[in-house]
Amino acid sequence: MTERCIRVALAGVGSCASSFVQAVVLSRSAEQDMPGLMHHRIGGYRLGDVEFVAALDVDHRKVGIDLAEAIGTAPTVAVRHVAVPPMGLKVGAGPLLDGVEGKLSKIVEPHPDCGSVTASMVTAALRDAETDVLVCFLPTGARAAVQMYARACAEAGAAFVNATPEPVANCPELAALFLERGVPLLGDDLRSHLGATTLHTALIELLGSRGVRIADTYQLNVGGNMDFYNLSDPARSHSKQLSKRRALASTGLDATDVAAGPNGYVKYLGDRKVCFLRIEAEGMLGSPLSMEIRLEVEDSPNAAAVVANAVRVARSAADQGLSGVVDPVCAFLFKSPPLGMPESEALRCFQTFVEKSAAPVPAALAHTT
Repeated sequence: MTERCIRVALAGVGSCASSFVQAVVLSRSAEQDMPGLMHHRIGGYRLGDVEFVAALDVDHRKVGIDLAEAIGTAPTVAVRHVAVPPMGLKVGAGPLLDGVEGKLSKIVEPHPDCGSVTASMVTAALRDAETDVLVCFLPTGARAAVQMYARACAEAGAAFVNATPEPVANCPELAALFLERGVPLLGDDLRSHLGATTLHTALIELLGSRGVRIADTYQLNVGGNMDFYNLSDPARSHSKQLSKRRALASTGLDATDVAAGPNGYVKYLGDRKVCFLRIEAEGMLGSPLSMEIRLEVEDSPNAAAVVANAVRVARSAADQGLSGVVDPVCAFLFKSPPLGMPESEALRCFQTFVEKSAAPVPAALAHTT
């Protein structure tokens, strides 16, 4: 039978991957009613058209077991909202490099095969699986590993979605490589569907549209998943801090000295993230204005809602022959895109891309399964 699908590989099988897999499984029976799903179709693709064809990790507890089991294996703390049946896909050993340096080394024991995995082996695995899109869910700070996956994707002809703040779309060498190989690239640093950064930038834009002058602001975040545990190590959180400030700077705010980013690991929170925002501003006649907001979200499903857009955008971009960084969508999907935009402009550009992608894809581009 011939049907259109998006063949997706996962680099990192943690909490965000768990929620994304669950969302795909749920969407196959209830997609039109799913809250948080912005578009039933992007480029003609439903979320249920995602087919997982490869998954790589370094944790010895996950390598070698079915993906459906791995997404619930410690140290993953994502809530099980959906019963995922066995998928017939075993998690493979990924390249180790700097993936579990720092505090993560106390939690994750690498599988013995990971130390010998090379970029060429990853490329071969992606080719063998006929991968369309790889989503990189590696830990913040694992720059060497993230960039190895990016190079492997470019060589394999698979689009790359960089959910991490490590520079890929912002690396001129890698951006040029994807352009040269004719492969789409999306990044960097996934922006939660409605998280701290989205709320913060939207409020800053709202105040600016009224001519209100912002004097000071901060954004403090705490959570209990492995992302927050990893980011509690100062050596691993630097790129995340930069990414947050870049997102705020896209609103026109001087974010050089703004405190914004992960501020603590609180184990009992599990996959919940709590954000505290404060904005101090000046209105007409120098009158003071201030606001404080507490936002609590379940972190991984919030990310999965964005990945649901990103993988379909990436496949649609490939169908259209686009390559290199897909700038019109990155400002909406990521915190640190090469071309930053205010929230409203980013949304407009994303929606325009989706609308232009609505034309049917030639049958020759469909996979045969």
